[in-house]
This record gives sequence, C-alpha cells and structure tokens, in this order.
Amino acid sequence: MKHIWVVVALVLMSSPSWGQAGGLTNAETSDRESVSDPVKVMREAEGGWLAFSMPVLEGTRQPCCWQGNWNSSQHALQEVGCYLGRQMQSYGSHSGSPLAENVIAYMEIGDGRVRSLRVLGEQCPVDGGGARVTWIGQVDEKAGLDWFEQLARTSDTEAVAGTALYALSLHQSNKATERLTSMALQTDGELQGEAVFWLGEGRGAEGFEALEQLLAELPRGDVRREINFALSLNGTDEAAERLSEISRNDGDPEQRAGALFWLASEFPEQASSLVMQAIEHEQDEDVLEQAVFAVSQLPDETATPLLLELATDPSRSREVRRQALFWLANSDDDEAIAALVKLLSQ
Repeated sequence: MKHIWVVVALVLMSSPSWGQAGGLTNAETSDRESVSDPVKVMREAEGGWLAFSMPVLEGTRQPCCWQGNWNSSQHALQEVGCYLGRQMQSYGSHSGSPLAENVIAYMEIGDGRVRSLRVLGEQCPVDGGGARVTWIGQVDEKAGLDWFEQLARTSDTEAVAGTALYALSLHQSNKATERLTSMALQTDGELQGEAVFWLGEGRGAEGFEALEQLLAELPRGDVRREINFALSLNGTDEAAERLSEISRNDGDPEQRAGALFWLASEFPEQASSLVMQAIEHEQDEDVLEQAVFAVSQLPDETATPLLLELATDPSRSREVRRQALFWLANSDDDEAIAALVKLLSQ
C-alpha cells in the first residue's frame, strides 16, 4: 500500500491544483478562493464542477473510494481513489482510514442545480476526468451550512440530498447539529429519518442531546422509533443507558420492542438481564415476541442457554415457549441444535 501512496504523491506534487483542491488531478481548475459563498459562483460553474473545503469534527476519518470486500475484521478494502465522472461501488470511511481535518465537497452543476455531490478527504486521490472545476477554497461557515441544508431540503435527487446530510454530520460547527435537529423535527419522509440517523452516527455527545430532544418532541411513530437505531450508533455511554430506559418505560410498545433489539445487537453485556426482565414483566404480546427475538440476537454462549430456559419453563406463556423453540431451531449454534434435539427426544 505504501508504494501506491508514493506514486500518488509524486503525481499530485507536479499538478498545479495540488494544495488547492486537495487530491484532484486531471482537471481544468479555476481558482476563485476570494469567493466565500458557493451560491455566488453557481452560474460560473455551470456545465462543470464546483469544489470547496470545510473543517470536520475531531476524529473524523477520511472518506474516499474503495474496492474489494468490506470486512471489518480484516480490512480487505483497498483505497483506489475516486472519479468525478462516476460513483465508486464502495465509498466512505472505516476505522483504518486516515484522520481528516477537512473534507472537500465536489458538486457537478447543470441546469442551475447540483446534479451530483461527492464529499472526500483532502488526501483522497480524485481523477477529474478532464472536467472543469471551480475551486473556492474554504467557504464561510454559515454559507457552507446554508448550502448543504438547502441541498438536503430541496434537491430532487435522493443521492444529493443524502450526501448533503452526510456533509452536515461531518461539519465541525455545532450549528450543524442544530440544523440536523431542525430537519428531523420539521421535514417529512425519508429526510427526517436520515437526519435522525446522522445525529446519532456522526455528532457524538451533541448528537445524543439532540436525540433526547427528539424523543421528547416527536410524536409516536416511525421517525421517533428510528431514534433507537441512532442511539445504538452514538458511541456515548449515555446512549446505552437511554436505550435501556426506553425498553422499560417508553409509552410506545413498538419503541420499547425496538430498544430491546438494538440493546441486544449492540450492547449484549447490558442487554441480557434487561431482555429477560422484559419477558418477565411485559404485558404487550408484540413486545414479548420481540423480546424473545432479542434474546436470539445475543452472542450464542448467552442466547442458547436463555432460549433453552424459556422453552422449557412451564411457568412461561405458550407463546413465549413457542418463540424460544423457533429461535433455537433457527440458530447456527451447534449447541443450540443439540439441545433442541435432546429436548424433542424426551
């Protein structure tokens, strides 16, 4: 991998755009760093690309393009750089990506609108394919936030709207958290759910506080229930505790059931006792069914004995015992299958 980066560095050092538009090569670059608002160069960039830089949260990993199989344990992906003309199959960052202080937004402008959007690290190699690129450097904070929020809210292209939300989730300013929260509260459809997701996945402690606000203010329904998943991604200690509280006390049965699932999936050490307590005390039949399913999502060494206990306990309801048998039968754990065979032969 090291020799690939040496070659890339030599190419970039010989390019007039190096030090301006990050890792961009093979492009006709027009330098307009005196402009601090992308809106002011939209007409000039028509038929080409507009690019600018923005600061990102500490700990952000460089987004780039990859090829190979995504394998979190072996990091089988190989960074190959991106092409402005087409979207790579694998795009984003992972725990092995280099840290980034800034990212660059590349936007294709056509018919007075943003037709496509890429958000890439400064060190990510980008082949412009001979395109004309208007580079305006690091834009004014408010202008950049306005730009991405407007794209998220109004773009008729789903990929552009989604990438604009991703850009907001990376932005260093705490105003980005406020804007994502506003969209989660005020918009409709998929945009709401995606804003909730990025608050959890991208904004850390600020995002957790925003999710708390959304729990209090959003009405019962699908968008509010997506907060469970966002909490499971948040990475703060408080997020796991909040999921636990939701699983016990939330007034929406579906919200409680979802919290149990994500606790079992992401926080198994804390989840096993909570899930069993839910099976013991929960009155809603649908939540009970989801609680038994949550048991099946625990690691095999925990799930198998708990499911076997539920299946053989005569004090449990018929439905709980039936669900426990079902998930034992669907387990990939050899011990679960052996225990089920022994149980059925008695």
